[in-house]
Amino acid sequence: MEDIARAGDGNEAMNALFSDETAQTFNKVSDTPGPDGILAKFIDNADREQMQKCLTVIFNKSWVRGSFIKVWKQEDRAVLCKPAKEEYHECTGYRTVSVTSCLGKRLEYGT
Repeated sequence: MEDIARAGDGNEAMNALFSDETAQTFNKVSDTPGPDGILAKFIDNADREQMQKCLTVIFNKSWVRGSFIKVWKQEDRAVLCKPAKEEYHECTGYRTVSVTSCLGKRLEYGT
């Protein structure tokens, strides 16, 4: 399957490398850092042209290899009480919130 996907066969749009898509990811992801500790504000406030080049290189390497960087899959998860619930001894009285890497979110947003 991987060889077929990389070969093209009419799927050039799906096999194309990242270029301008990384520019669309600025100021689009949460400011809360994931387990990697990288702040979205750090990326958003950096020199836009240089940071876009860096992100494009990183995203293209991941895309060509056909893998998602493991650290970007990790998450910090919190369990929160839902407001105005009377029964907190039931699972339905809670919800989970997951925070992942802003780099992984940017890659997903750009695709």
